[in-house]
Amino acid sequence: MGQRQFKPEETAESVSVEQAVSRLDVDALGEVAGTAFDHAGELAAFEFGHTAAVLGAIRLASRRSRHATLECERLAAVFDVDPDSIRGADAMIASHLTPPADAAEIRTLRRHLIVTEELLTAVRSATQPRPNCRPALAAAAPWLLGRAEQATTRPDDDAIGLDERALRTHAARIRRDLELARLGTKLHALVVEER
Repeated sequence: MGQRQFKPEETAESVSVEQAVSRLDVDALGEVAGTAFDHAGELAAFEFGHTAAVLGAIRLASRRSRHATLECERLAAVFDVDPDSIRGADAMIASHLTPPADAAEIRTLRRHLIVTEELLTAVRSATQPRPNCRPALAAAAPWLLGRAEQATTRPDDDAIGLDERALRTHAARIRRDLELARLGTKLHALVVEER
C-alpha cells in the first residue's frame, strides 16, 4: 500500500480520521474509524494525544473489519507517534464499546455467506447444482445445501427449487449479521445511525 503525503496545512495534532485513512491508503476503514472516534476518541485524545486517538480508532476499525489489522508500529512510523500511545488509545476506545462476537461465530457467518453466494451464483446461471464446497463450508449451511441437492435431483418440483430473490434476501441478512458480529453491538448501532 502506498502512503500519501500530508498536505501543507496538516499538522500532526490536526490530523482528522479522514486525512489519516487517506494517508494510510485504507479509505474503507473511514466510516467505522470515524464513528469510533466520534464516540470515544476525545477521551482517548485527552490521555494519549489527538493523533494517537485518531490512529487508535483506525486500528480498532481494522481489527473489526475484513481488513488486515494495522500494526501500531506501522502507524507510529507514518505519523511519528509512540506505538504504546496508539495501543492505549485503541484499548480506551474499545472499552467504551461492546466487544465483537467471538471468532468462531464470525467464521460460521462468513462460511454461511459463502455457501449462500455460491448457491445464488448457481441459481443465476440456471444450473442449480450443489456447489462444490469443502466440508467445513458445507457444515455451515447444511439446510441450504440440502435444498440445492433436492433441486438438482428433483428439478420438476417447484416447491423445492431455490428462489433467487429469497437467496439474495438471505445473503443480505447474513451480511448484516456478519457486520454486527465483527463490529459489536454498540459500534454497529452507531455506524448504522450515522448512515
